[in-house]
Amino acid sequence: MTKTQTRKAAPRSAMAPKRVKSAHRTATKAVKNAAVDKISSAPARSLDRPVTHRAGSKQARVIEMLMKPEGTTINDIMKATDWQQHSVRGFFAGVIRKKLKLTLISEATEAGRIYKVTGNAASAALTRSKPDKTAA
Repeated sequence: MTKTQTRKAAPRSAMAPKRVKSAHRTATKAVKNAAVDKISSAPARSLDRPVTHRAGSKQARVIEMLMKPEGTTINDIMKATDWQQHSVRGFFAGVIRKKLKLTLISEATEAGRIYKVTGNAASAALTRSKPDKTAA
């Protein structure tokens, strides 16, 4: 063969026969799909149920700090919980505002930004807490 001539490829049907699905393979897929259906058919969490948290937990301590009339700073919360600044801000957005649906107010002062939780929902958030196990 010379360099300018190209080789023709054999037709696909002549190369190898098609693979046939085995009964074992299709049965395994059916079992996997059934397991997925069972997991996904779990009832969704009710949004009407109140959110609970342990008394004395970091979450409860932060909410108490935010409920003070003078409020608190992110640095104070970082010291009390040993969290990093981005974690405190994530807690504000995810737990305080979205999960607990509390109103978070921030005020810029000379000492820095002060954060407070206001309204009746704030006191309701603390009354939802579970009793402390050590007190019993």
